[in-house]
Amino acid sequence: MKQDYGEFAKICGPTPRNIILEFFLALRTLDYGIGDIAEECGLNRATTYNTMSELIKEKLIIHSRMVGRTQLYKLNTTDSNVKKLIEMFDLLLAKIAEEYEEGDKILIEQ
Repeated sequence: MKQDYGEFAKICGPTPRNIILEFFLALRTLDYGIGDIAEECGLNRATTYNTMSELIKEKLIIHSRMVGRTQLYKLNTTDSNVKKLIEMFDLLLAKIAEEYEEGDKILIEQ
């Protein structure tokens, strides 16, 4: 499993579910095959398939299209729960950006 988690997974817990959700939240306009998701998230394929199955049943992730024989999936941005997750994720990004900018100001002033 991936050692360096994003802020979302650190706050919510570095479970396979949260790691996959964070991946989709960060790249919400794109779609991916399960093998690519497993590789990018640092999870084994079996864990990724099982977790994706749950997320699909909950309609947080939806099937987007087929490319050859590969099914691609994306974040279901119309779901009310996903909208809340996006809000939370974007707030975390804004907080990180603000902290980064404050760090730059301190370095410049020194």
